[in-house]
Amino acid sequence: MNSIGINQAFFGRTQYLDLLKRRVIDLKEGYRQNIAFLGSCYVGKSTLIHYFLANLDEPDVVPIYLDLENKELPYFFFKFTGTLLYNFSKIKNLPLHDDLNLLIESTKGIIPHTIDVIQKIRTDLTKGKNIDTFSGLLTLPEVFTNETGKSCILIFDEFQNLEEFAIADVFQYLGKKIMTQKRCFYILTSSYPVEAKKILAEKLSLLFGNFEIMMVEAFDLQASQQFIEQSLVDKRIGAQLKSFLTDFTGGHPLYLNLICQEVLNLSAIHVQNEIYMPILSQAVENTIFNRWGVISRHFELIVCDLCTGKGGRIVTEILIALSNGQHKTDELLSSIGVKKTQITQRLNRLLELGVIVKNGTFYYLKDKLFKYWVKYVYQKRLKDVELAPDKQRRQFKDEFNACVEIFKVSSRKDFPARIMELLHCFDNEAFNLNGRKYKLPLFQEIVSLKLKSETGRDLDIIKAKTTGSEWFMVTKKENLGESDINLILAESKRAARKPERCVMISLSTIDENARLKALQERFWIWNENELNTLLTLFDKPHIL
Repeated sequence: MNSIGINQAFFGRTQYLDLLKRRVIDLKEGYRQNIAFLGSCYVGKSTLIHYFLANLDEPDVVPIYLDLENKELPYFFFKFTGTLLYNFSKIKNLPLHDDLNLLIESTKGIIPHTIDVIQKIRTDLTKGKNIDTFSGLLTLPEVFTNETGKSCILIFDEFQNLEEFAIADVFQYLGKKIMTQKRCFYILTSSYPVEAKKILAEKLSLLFGNFEIMMVEAFDLQASQQFIEQSLVDKRIGAQLKSFLTDFTGGHPLYLNLICQEVLNLSAIHVQNEIYMPILSQAVENTIFNRWGVISRHFELIVCDLCTGKGGRIVTEILIALSNGQHKTDELLSSIGVKKTQITQRLNRLLELGVIVKNGTFYYLKDKLFKYWVKYVYQKRLKDVELAPDKQRRQFKDEFNACVEIFKVSSRKDFPARIMELLHCFDNEAFNLNGRKYKLPLFQEIVSLKLKSETGRDLDIIKAKTTGSEWFMVTKKENLGESDINLILAESKRAARKPERCVMISLSTIDENARLKALQERFWIWNENELNTLLTLFDKPHIL
């Protein structure tokens, strides 16, 4: 992909890009902080790296990018050495070649020591000395930086695949080199966060050269809607449909892009400049329902990979059960009818692969659109006894239209009403939200009321009662301030019994003084991410 194509494919992610730029400046000034970008497949990690490299303009920094997915040691050698010499040649305005031998010939007069080391490594590779080859390659950046005075950026895309080289203690070798190479900035990426974090914690926890972990998530509401507008070019689309598409795809850039491209194709066919429900519905059908639809085929390959081999039927049944809202181990056992150890083994494997997430006693599919496809497409293909594609297509359309209507009804409800719906779901369960554990009781009575602030503005509060206690929930889409904390404290003092817990729920920022006071009073504070985590657990649309 050329630089124009890379720039067109890149969207948002400015916080990560700014971080990378700062780290390059730090590297040139003698301070190095390595970074690991972790996130789901196709969420945009590689696109971020490609854009960063395409726009890197630092003559004293030589980047080496290595895609390690399904690669072997010979590739690692030729890509590593070839990229190093090619980028060095570009900086020095030397002839650019794709052939390693030609690159060696054109640079050996300038960096003879580096070339000698490369030749030695190539000899080790041809003799099958894999450990010496790998160790030599990891030493090469240090040799190069000492000889040239330049710095290196070494990028391992899907770095966990280094273990596929069948080299014992491969990460210990890497860790030792990272600690000593002060002029080499390492960037790692992985689409398997659970496995990657384990490697970073156990095998790459270094005294010098530790990794700053950055989680690359799907787009948030604002980024998703901007992405939709940019993808649809000059086509208009209503705010509600944009919000629905954001929720439906979970803000995943791949799905947003593919559906928007299909919407564009259909709008051109039907000569429409504004996108309405029929075109969106047809685009979703074409991409998700049709067997050769691009998203449907993508999900088919994922399921095929997950369910191949012994026990594949159990994995299939787990995916279907989770898509149908059976989130607990006991529910899965009852639905699938196999031994608990068989369920647990498959759940643990799906957790490692990042397909599912565990929160408290709940398991759920991480990818919202994948869950929808499993429930409304894959499950029906497996279980429908009648071979009637037209009937299945009509049913899919009806179910999708119903999904849109449910979203519209939910989005029309005010914020407190959405929170009250959520509170009715709790039943003495514990959840992890942003690293903290919360236990939510079974609420038997839930009422909403408004408190009048000193400025005359209303503050929405929910009183939720259990058998022997009462909870206060403050709900506010806008910024929570110190006056709101004072108001809820005053209401607590007027109550016949002190509230068991006060929870502050805000979709916006919280004033720092208000936050400190709330924490001092032992209030819980939930933001948009924590709230949407709970909504995901109970299969409810996100609050956008």
